[in-house]
Amino acid sequence: MGFLNPLFLLAGVVVLVPIVLHLFYRQESKTFTFPAIRYLLRTEREHARQIRTQQLLLLLLRAAIVTLLVLLGARMFLPGQGGSHDPTALALVIDNSMSTTIIRDGRRLLDTLKAVARQSVAGAGHDDLIWVVRAGTSWEPAVPGGVEEAHAAIDATGPSHAAGDLSRAIERARALVAQSELPSREIHVFTDLQATALSPASPNREAVPVLVFGAPAADARNRGVEGVSLGGGLPPLAGRRTEAAVSITGGSPSDTVGVRLYIGGQVRAAARAPAGTTVRLPAGPFPAGLVEGHVEIDADPLTADDRRHFSFVVRDPTPVALLGTASIFLAEALAVLEENERIALVAPARASTLVSVGGEGIERRGLTQSAVVVPHPDAAQLPALNRRLAAAGIPFRYGAAAGAGARIVTSDLPVDLGEIEVRRFFPIVPAEGNGETAGIRQSDLGDSPGPTAADGAGVDARAGDARPVSLVSLSSGDPWLVAGRGPAGAYILLASPLETGATTLPVSAAMVPLLEWAIERWTGGGEAGGSIVSGTSIRPPATATGVEDPEGNVHPVDGDQPFLATSLAGLYRLLQGDSVLGTAAVNPPVEESDLTPASAREVRRAIPGTTTIVDDAGSWPGQIFRARRGSEPWRLTAVLLLALLVAETMVAASRKLRSRPAGAEGRGGAAMPGPGEGTRHSGTAPNPAARG
Repeated sequence: MGFLNPLFLLAGVVVLVPIVLHLFYRQESKTFTFPAIRYLLRTEREHARQIRTQQLLLLLLRAAIVTLLVLLGARMFLPGQGGSHDPTALALVIDNSMSTTIIRDGRRLLDTLKAVARQSVAGAGHDDLIWVVRAGTSWEPAVPGGVEEAHAAIDATGPSHAAGDLSRAIERARALVAQSELPSREIHVFTDLQATALSPASPNREAVPVLVFGAPAADARNRGVEGVSLGGGLPPLAGRRTEAAVSITGGSPSDTVGVRLYIGGQVRAAARAPAGTTVRLPAGPFPAGLVEGHVEIDADPLTADDRRHFSFVVRDPTPVALLGTASIFLAEALAVLEENERIALVAPARASTLVSVGGEGIERRGLTQSAVVVPHPDAAQLPALNRRLAAAGIPFRYGAAAGAGARIVTSDLPVDLGEIEVRRFFPIVPAEGNGETAGIRQSDLGDSPGPTAADGAGVDARAGDARPVSLVSLSSGDPWLVAGRGPAGAYILLASPLETGATTLPVSAAMVPLLEWAIERWTGGGEAGGSIVSGTSIRPPATATGVEDPEGNVHPVDGDQPFLATSLAGLYRLLQGDSVLGTAAVNPPVEESDLTPASAREVRRAIPGTTTIVDDAGSWPGQIFRARRGSEPWRLTAVLLLALLVAETMVAASRKLRSRPAGAEGRGGAAMPGPGEGTRHSGTAPNPAARG
């Protein structure tokens, strides 16, 4: 309850007037008892009691009348649903990530969240300023507007297959409402409370109340396709058969699910497999060129993660040239690849990949040739290697030998290196570094691990598109394998010589797959089955003019700028006019398949300022707009005031009638007391003259 004119409450002191008159109005007089009328004493006492009751009732009525007059003047309002509120800067954070596309009770959960968001807009006023922030499409702008603009933004909110960073979206909303000068600020959040969408809270500098509507998906048995890899991650050769490894996540151990492999829109293989396992399906042979497809499992309520797309280039054997004096292990591994028609050993001028020992010949490579550099086991050859790296435009150099006790701790390669032991390595340091043994960390190399969109789509990336990244790291923090693309072309650097004195890799089963991966890293169209995650950017080639999304919409692009609108999973075709330059496969993040909801305690810890968590859409309107004024009950107050005035008039008139002398005559002509004299004249006379 509140008042629009609170200063008018000072008029309430008027209510003291009838109280003061009641308490202090007295008449002092002498009383004389008439012996002849003593038999009337009992009747007189009863009459005096009635008069006192009437006086008290009149006091209460008059005090209530004054109080109601004051409340009417102060414009009292009551809290409640549907009333007005102070002008508010309101941010609506809608979780439209993949997890909210689940079907619950025959309705998409996102539609439920949007319906509740419309309730917030319905309670807003024309003086409010509203932003709509979408957690699943963070790159979309949030434009302030009124009620109509907010309704339009909610209606335009579509599902996204990207992950929803709810904590980041709320911080963005907090910054938006902080810009406003309106007296009140609120953030309304509509989410499925997915635990993976919450991140540790950042320091809250702006105290803005956050009200959360949470509708958990509550389907712990959700299944999804975690990944698909063809040919162990390497594109198959033309005319050769391969297999697709499909990993299924979620579900219960007793569940079995159907798995199907589609190539070019047709089913090429199918099987049933237990949930939580990896099933292998035969694929191929394929002709040379671009291959597009997807794998899918039996649908469940969350269908967005039941399909995974892929795209790769089927190739002829890669032409490779070996430069420098190779160890017997390296020479034998290349021979095995050639015998199996995975590569073709050719002269350096015809090769697409140069395998160089000690950096031999890399300074003379062409712009279309990639280089795989293996250090010479003799440390005395390092100065020559570093000069060749500098001449080739590779921004790294090798430091003095180190590595006692080092081991591989992280690897982003499709090859299992878990059992590989590193006995000696030459630290790879930036060319501008000043220490022979200084190591480099992931932060020195960039923040984009894995292949770029162009790498996975069969499109040649421009020089400088891919920042160097450490794909294999050691326990010392040093990189063991670095990949990058510079102005002079792509390169891969190994930190250890390929001989048993430096590492156990040459005598392990990983030697040949790792060497083939290094050769095909930049030349074969990237990883077969590899993809980028929904919500991350695609960098088209410089000649691209447009990107066609999975729904067939063509978006104009500038080849120098990344393409951000990758909210939907599927195949994105990179276009130059009417020609297709390549295809990028976009798939939802694996963490979106985990529908485990966060507890109320976890929500409050991750979202500072959370005042209310509601799971019932019907009670939401009564929880929002904490500065609500409600309606003014002036009509009810006026009716009540009129009723009290009528009652006061009737009580006062009744008292006067009872106090009239003519109506109060008793036996012997004795008069009843007048107004205000019931006690003073009860069984008495006011003066001695009454005795006559």
